[in-house]
Amino acid sequence: ATPALPEKPIHFQAILGSGQSIFAKFINYTRQKTEYYCRTDCQDFHTEKIINAAPGAQGGTEVSVEVYFEPSHLGETKGILMLSSIIGGEYIIPLFGVALLPKPQGPFLIRAGYNIVIPFKNIFYHTVTFSFIVENPAFSVRAVDSVRPKKINNITVSFEGNPSGSKTPITSKLIVTCPPSEGNEAGVKWVYYLKGITP
Repeated sequence: ATPALPEKPIHFQAILGSGQSIFAKFINYTRQKTEYYCRTDCQDFHTEKIINAAPGAQGGTEVSVEVYFEPSHLGETKGILMLSSIIGGEYIIPLFGVALLPKPQGPFLIRAGYNIVIPFKNIFYHTVTFSFIVENPAFSVRAVDSVRPKKINNITVSFEGNPSGSKTPITSKLIVTCPPSEGNEAGVKWVYYLKGITP
């Protein structure tokens, strides 16, 4: 059998620390119900292992399979989605992903004397020790934390209240930084705006 010709490529764009989901489409010409086995050759692209395709119409029927791109590094990532079926044959869909620098998030409101939890995911495939800094001393956070690969770490931020004793809101930033050992991603920062309120 001749190798499958590539289908139309799919382009993804996501900031480091998030992801994007797109449906890949192909035409199933099989006149009976069939299963397609799905796999990608790059771990930054995720998809279902098996999809069920209904019997195709005379000219073929479009089938969709969801692909999720979660970048583990800045810049470009290339991959291939391979779909194979004993009856339906093979399909190859080129995947192109671009990871951008993280964008600031927030503001997160914190009442005086309380704390909030901000979920932060280690997008790398290895354990990383991130540093956490808050710019205003009225807020407090644990300075460093080791986060396992692809796991979410809950960052607890506390707010003591306005040190002047007034009820004026205080704003600050929580900055999460990659360590210098992370190569191209060394020094990448995730910024979370904070707003401390004293009721």
